[in-house]
Amino acid sequence: MHPLVLMVRKDLLRKLRAPLGLGAVLAFPLIFAGLIALAFGGGDSAMPRVDLLVEDRDGSFLSGLLVSALQNENVAEYVELRRVGEEGQTLIEQGEASALLRIPEGFGKDLLDGRPLALELVRNPAQGILPEIAEQGLTVLADLLSTASRVLRQPLDELAPLLEQQGPPSELQVAGVAVAFQRAIERSSRRGFPPTITLETVRLGASDGAGGSGGTSRSLVFLVVLPGVSVWALFMLGDIAMRDIVTERNDGTLRRQLAGPVSTAQLVLAKALFSMTLSLVSLVLLSAIGWLAAEGPISLAGFALLSICLVLGVTGFASTMYGLTRTQRQGATISNLLLLVFAFLGGAFVQVEDLPAAVRRLSPLSPFYWGTTGYTELIRNGAGVSEILANAGVLAGLGCVTLVAGAVLLDRRIRRHPA
Repeated sequence: MHPLVLMVRKDLLRKLRAPLGLGAVLAFPLIFAGLIALAFGGGDSAMPRVDLLVEDRDGSFLSGLLVSALQNENVAEYVELRRVGEEGQTLIEQGEASALLRIPEGFGKDLLDGRPLALELVRNPAQGILPEIAEQGLTVLADLLSTASRVLRQPLDELAPLLEQQGPPSELQVAGVAVAFQRAIERSSRRGFPPTITLETVRLGASDGAGGSGGTSRSLVFLVVLPGVSVWALFMLGDIAMRDIVTERNDGTLRRQLAGPVSTAQLVLAKALFSMTLSLVSLVLLSAIGWLAAEGPISLAGFALLSICLVLGVTGFASTMYGLTRTQRQGATISNLLLLVFAFLGGAFVQVEDLPAAVRRLSPLSPFYWGTTGYTELIRNGAGVSEILANAGVLAGLGCVTLVAGAVLLDRRIRRHPA
């Protein structure tokens, strides 16, 4: 058996006897992507509703309309409303609701007269998100009421005496108020409709006839996060594999290997092949899990090309790092710092499009960027070989240059300090 094969086999068997470190690095992308998908993927579970208490101290027709608006079926999907009396404050203090809305006495009259008024919201201090949702939603509602009060000022002025008079209004009075409301609405409609700017919501996973991938929101979030974290894990594995050459030099086993019919060039090449083999095996395992989560077809040729180029880049980076550093601790420290910087710039943990504009301009300097965006195109957008050629080319070029440089540096360091 060829000496290179024997040395690679020896390193693989040694790692298999102590698989905990490799297992932890391989498990991290799956655990991280799974937790993110569970936290932000939504799924079929209902969104928690805001438990809102309403204390109507006015009891007027208009305050009743406000409460009815909060009980609308569209609002009820997000808000569970309970009408209470003076006990509302106590319920909030006991943590039995998210917020308490107090409609003040004289609300209806002040609204009709156009006088300033204030709705009071008491938040539950023990909760964070739900009271904030209640406050933001009611702020929007208050703005709408203020706008409506200005737009409908004339018909409201005509309506106010009718609500205060004794006995029911006449048909003529009702018709006059109705016409005033209609004219006010028509005047505002000419300015506000059709709207100049509209918002169209695109839901991930929805079928749009363009060949987009389906699946649940959780599987989509999993596939969004997995490529970047997997690239990070592969670079970490390459670092662990190449770190062995420094460990063996410190332990004295490197000198014993060189005492046999093995040259330093063969030894460095064997470590590089070991790093490539370990990265490829790990990549196959991660890819198999990603393949199960993916709904649409993935280009096998594109995936294989990008993976080989990425493994070449991983091996080259690791060999250069340990060729430049003197000790294992020094190499591991500098390598980990660089990998964290590359991971942040390249979108391993935060998608590139979500990074600040200044950071995005630096993203192409990171090898993570070319690996992550390449896998994202293949998995999420159904890209082929032609679409990821630039990604593969950059990784291959980087890998070849750093692998040659790393091999020369390691060969020189081993010759000078074999133990």
